[in-house]
Amino acid sequence: MTEPYRSFNRYLRDRFGERVYRIPVDAGFTCPNRDGVRAFGGCTFCDDRGSGAPTIDLSVSVREQLEKGMRRIGKRYRARKFLAYYQAFSNTYAPEGVLRTIYDVALEFPEIEGICIGTRPDCLEDNILDLLAEYAEKTFVWLEVGLQSAFDQTLEAINRGHSAKEFFDAVRRARKRDLLLATHLIFGLPGETDEMMLETVRQVADTDIEGIKIHQLCIYKGTPMEMDYRLGHLPVLDEDRYVRLVADALELIPEDMVVMRLVAEGSQDEIIAPAWAFEKERIMDKIKAELQRRGTRQGSRYTPGSKTELAAQPV
Repeated sequence: MTEPYRSFNRYLRDRFGERVYRIPVDAGFTCPNRDGVRAFGGCTFCDDRGSGAPTIDLSVSVREQLEKGMRRIGKRYRARKFLAYYQAFSNTYAPEGVLRTIYDVALEFPEIEGICIGTRPDCLEDNILDLLAEYAEKTFVWLEVGLQSAFDQTLEAINRGHSAKEFFDAVRRARKRDLLLATHLIFGLPGETDEMMLETVRQVADTDIEGIKIHQLCIYKGTPMEMDYRLGHLPVLDEDRYVRLVADALELIPEDMVVMRLVAEGSQDEIIAPAWAFEKERIMDKIKAELQRRGTRQGSRYTPGSKTELAAQPV
């Protein structure tokens, strides 16, 4: 089935001339809502891997993680080009000198075309953005800044430790430096209605960021959300509702925005619910089929300046 949206794979293929694969890395960072600077315990949905991929081998250095990742992915897909994906926890949460040492490792490999960096808006002071801009002058830099929701009451409920205003301010300052930006959103967070989730999408669509990643809320083992779920206090979205919401979201974003992901996936060893989280391809096909049924695609209902006052967050 033809993709009715602009996928990240297509974006990378167009930019680099062939398929490019990301190698997830854990560089030993933490987050300011874990170490007490903003809060303790981390986001309530986040497990002890800090959203890092299960393929990451924490027993080896960043250099060895990249080497192992290139061997594994290269053998499986005959891949020749890669991006180092600093994924786990907040990967700008350190002094400049430390960040340089960590990022420079990736540039040692001719097969690595650039770096992807996952972080939080409160870990992007101007000096860090200047550092990233410096790297962007010599290699490909893709910055992923988590938002999850544009509603401060939701961010407080999940212990994010930052406000929506901080996110939009970080976006504004990063775009002044021409950095490529993407954000992460989660559908199904505690207390959020369908309209709240879509309003977050409208708020993001009204910025000029390049990419978006949407996940369903997954209940991971060992997280604060696990107990709430087991006690029946935290429902998860059923797949049909999620499919409709994602189709709505795709219609509301600009047609040129890069869609990095639409379904979170994981193994039954780590995720308790929803059960359909283990069937990514089937859910992706349902999303495409829903858009086809509607006769729409990405950007069909996008209107600049369409955000409402629901979130009351200035962009």
